[in-house]
Amino acid sequence: MGLFTDLNKKLTENLYAHGSYLSDPSADLPRRVEETVDLLMPFVKPEARETVRLQILGIIHEHIFDEE
Repeated sequence: MGLFTDLNKKLTENLYAHGSYLSDPSADLPRRVEETVDLLMPFVKPEARETVRLQILGIIHEHIFDEE
């Protein structure tokens, strides 16, 4: 069982270290980027704001880290 325990520990550490990327696209973006996206939200229908906000932040996140 030592192998599975070690594997579980490594997976857990990795999830804690990088899991926010999977659930929150803005987790590692500068606060200024997130604030700028929030300024655009009045131009989006209220019922779609959260979805659009997450999509925009996801696209920005994807392109920032693709260029590195």
